Amino acid sequence: ILKAAMQRTGLLLLLALGLLSWAGHVTAWSISSPALASDRRSKASVCDARMELRGGPASNIVVAALTSVLLLQGSVMPAHAVSGGVADFSEIAGADMSGGDYSKKDFSGANAKGTNLAKSKLKGARFFKADLTNADFTGADLTAASLENAKLEGVILKNAVLKSAYTGTGLEKVADITNTDWTDAQLRPDVQAKLCERKDATGTNPKTKADTRESLQCP
Repeated sequence: ILKAAMQRTGLLLLLALGLLSWAGHVTAWSISSPALASDRRSKASVCDARMELRGGPASNIVVAALTSVLLLQGSVMPAHAVSGGVADFSEIAGADMSGGDYSKKDFSGANAKGTNLAKSKLKGARFFKADLTNADFTGADLTAASLENAKLEGVILKNAVLKSAYTGTGLEKVADITNTDWTDAQLRPDVQAKLCERKDATGTNPKTKADTRESLQCP
């Protein structure tokens, strides 16, 4: 697909160059015509012709040609080459992705209901507006990960590391936070209070040795 798009773009560029060349010949002919040559004010006429090239019909043709190339080039670009980038994962509901390394991967907007990401490396991963309902993050490393605006009902965070993670609302709805490390995580005060009230806000993270309640800064 990409090769075909490049070939089409090349043809369109050749077409544009041809139109540019034609416009140049038309202007050169108009400047060197006998009528202009015999004009006592030929210098002024030449200047007028140049101004016509800049803002006249020839200029309009050139602009139209280049605009067409840009528009047609955009129409043949592959769908996955959208400006701004595309998430690395979209439909992974129920998938077993446990034990993998997905550091800095983008799960934004992904359907990850019931996905198994236990013991996975997810440092700096982005889950913005992802549906993580009932997903399993047991023992996962979510250091500096973004969980903002994600659906977190039923999520298992047992033994997970969320150091310096970015969070929002919904964390109080997760299924299990036993032995979770929240050191320097960005938590809303109301969410932090609700997490501290949970009975499973206890234990020590097996990887970082951080105390769960201390990392939550519970009173």
